[in-house]
Amino acid sequence: MTSPKRKVGRRSKTNFVIIFFAGFLIGSLLTGIVITSGEEATHITIIYSSEKASWMTIAYTNFLNYWRSNPDNFEIKIDMHPYGSSDSIIAILNGEIFPTIWSPASSIWMTFLNTKWRDLTGEEISIVNVEEAVKIIYSPIVIATWESFNRTHNINGLADVRALNLNPSVDVKMAHTDPRLSNSGYMTTIMAVAAASGKPTQNLTMSDLTNPDNQQWLRDFESSAITYGKSTGFLARYMKNQGPTDLNIAFLYENLIRDISSTSVGGKVIAVYPEEGTLYSDHPFCILNANWITPKQREVANEFLIFLNKRETVISAMEYGFRPINSSIPLDPEVFNYETNGISFNLSIPELKTPTDGDVLLKIPDLWLLCKSTA
Repeated sequence: MTSPKRKVGRRSKTNFVIIFFAGFLIGSLLTGIVITSGEEATHITIIYSSEKASWMTIAYTNFLNYWRSNPDNFEIKIDMHPYGSSDSIIAILNGEIFPTIWSPASSIWMTFLNTKWRDLTGEEISIVNVEEAVKIIYSPIVIATWESFNRTHNINGLADVRALNLNPSVDVKMAHTDPRLSNSGYMTTIMAVAAASGKPTQNLTMSDLTNPDNQQWLRDFESSAITYGKSTGFLARYMKNQGPTDLNIAFLYENLIRDISSTSVGGKVIAVYPEEGTLYSDHPFCILNANWITPKQREVANEFLIFLNKRETVISAMEYGFRPINSSIPLDPEVFNYETNGISFNLSIPELKTPTDGDVLLKIPDLWLLCKSTA
């Protein structure tokens, strides 16, 4: 005869099993409802040049808050990655990255990507619609040096840097980025060739690049270079951390002077605005014409660019030393302040233009390889 206690135990186990499976089935059904009814987040990828990383981080955070403040908006996720302008082109062509928005440091690179994309795909369709690129901020290429060093040597332009290199009594340690990999180094080399030839940058021809006198000028200019990196931001941090004994002249974006001027170990870093003129990095934002971008991704990307162009977002970029393209937005005199941040309020030098000869643009890195410092 079975004892009452064993009967109770069997009922308890039976009830437990029934409850367990019932719970499992209900849970499975509920989970299925969540999975099938829930909408997957829309992902966009933004690739941008490294020198605007601080501003892009702030803009990204503010945009997400703005987007999510509207309960009718769908869920989104944004992947942000800083890249050198040339590196990003190589990564796109190799299928390593699939940007929704691509923002190189300069408009020069839009033409490069379109040309290489057509060569790769055999299609006439451009991956970048140049006319639709959104331009919000810009930053000129400047000569970064130490205030104490410039007090002694009075640098006013690229010709002065070359002259210092030829003076055996001055220990010049100069740097710019590799023009094959980085926009600032590429622009610096264009400016140096123009200074050597005595011509405006937009009028440079292949004969200027092959001229032996111009090549020797460029060798003299490059002779004091101690490094050629691929990141302008890294070069600025190197100057800031190593001090004037390791690096006393660098070619950087103006906004990076704002970052390092008063916090460097060797005193104050200042921007010298080349008297020959300078090229501007205009940081275009491009939604790519690519088959990996869905209509919903394009919708989010468009909203992001509209947000970037809002007055308050542009003002936040100024805090990092970028100048607004919209001239109705006044410059902040506390940011563009030579005494505190080493950068000037007014740009009193000519704005140089991109060479119009496409062969010149393609051959500039080859000329640099021929003339660069090998020390």
